[in-house]
Amino acid sequence: MSVFYKGFELKNVTLKMLYEVFEDAFNAQTQLATISFGDIFEVDLNKNEKYPIMHVSTETASYDTGNLTYSFQIICMDLVSKDESNENDVLSDQLEIIGDVISNIRHSALNTDVNDFRNTIRLQDSISCEPFTERFDNEVTGWTASITIEVEFNASACVGQV
Repeated sequence: MSVFYKGFELKNVTLKMLYEVFEDAFNAQTQLATISFGDIFEVDLNKNEKYPIMHVSTETASYDTGNLTYSFQIICMDLVSKDESNENDVLSDQLEIIGDVISNIRHSALNTDVNDFRNTIRLQDSISCEPFTERFDNEVTGWTASITIEVEFNASACVGQV
C-alpha cells in the first residue's frame, strides 16, 4: 500500500496532510475567521482575536495492523454578550458551523490530491459534539466535536518517495 499525493508516492498519510484537510474545511466555511492548531491553552483567546474561531487539537494516535487512527477535537467558538442575551444564537450558529466543517472534511480538496481519498482517509460515521458556555478566560460559547480519522498504515521497512 502506498499513497499517491500531489504526484508523489508516499508510504503513509501524514499528520501534516490531515492538518491540510482541516485547513480545507476551514477555508470552505465562510463564517469562521480564525483557525488554530495544538493545545487550546496556548491560543490567545483575548477579545482582540478574530471570532468565530475553529481550533483543532490532536488528542491521540494509535497503531493497529494496517491502520493508524487519530483522535482530534474540533472546537468552534464565538464571543457572547456580557448579558448572555445571544448565547442561544451563538450555540446554534456554532453547531451549524461544526456540521459544515464535518461535511467539508468528508469532501476535502485533498480528495483530488490523494488517490482513493474516501478509502485512504476515513472519518468516523458518528461524531459526538458537546456544547460549552463561558469557557476559557472570556465569554466564549461553542461546541467541541470529538472525531476519529483512520488512515491506512504501511508498516513495511521500505520508504516511498518524498
